[in-house]
Amino acid sequence: MTSRSQSPEKKTQILDAAAALLARDGVQALSFENVAHEAGLSRQLLRYYYSDMDVLVGDLCDHLSGVYQRLLISGIVDIGQVERLDFFLDFFFGVAQDHPMPAELETYDAMVAYSVGSPLVREKMCAQYRVLGQVIVHELAIAHPSLKGAACEELSFLFVSMMHAHWSFVASLGHSRDHNRLARNAFARLIRSYLDDPAGVPAMEKPWSREA
Repeated sequence: MTSRSQSPEKKTQILDAAAALLARDGVQALSFENVAHEAGLSRQLLRYYYSDMDVLVGDLCDHLSGVYQRLLISGIVDIGQVERLDFFLDFFFGVAQDHPMPAELETYDAMVAYSVGSPLVREKMCAQYRVLGQVIVHELAIAHPSLKGAACEELSFLFVSMMHAHWSFVASLGHSRDHNRLARNAFARLIRSYLDDPAGVPAMEKPWSREA
């Protein structure tokens, strides 16, 4: 590392450029040269900030997570309700009025593809999706006190996996965004099916568990 200080604004410029590149051209276009060109910077300056592509994509995970958190907090403040589950579901399935999803949803698909060869990025993405799952568990428990903990855990995993798959089809593959309402309503029916099941027998012991 040189004695020069790094600028947070310059890092944000680089990460925004990487997100735009991944969203438009996919993981196959990811290179220091292409990110530098997208950011309007020299390759040398980009390598000063990021000498390792894994670290760049790992920081991109954190950067995009921050974008989502700020949008969610803004929406929560606007609705001013204790029970936020409906807003969370509306937001993540793209039907929340005045609170649209970020534009570069395809970036997440590209990062999943990249994570196949990058343990660092894979761990970051798993951790962030797990945090989102924990938030949904909390909101489900508040909105539906009769749901058992195991049911909330199962629903949280189903929500995150369903949400990611939905945007893969809509954003990455170009299916109509009219499907947003379809997916949102389907998840509402899924919650209802758990509420209507008095036995509440867990389908698996540990949702969110990973292979050793």
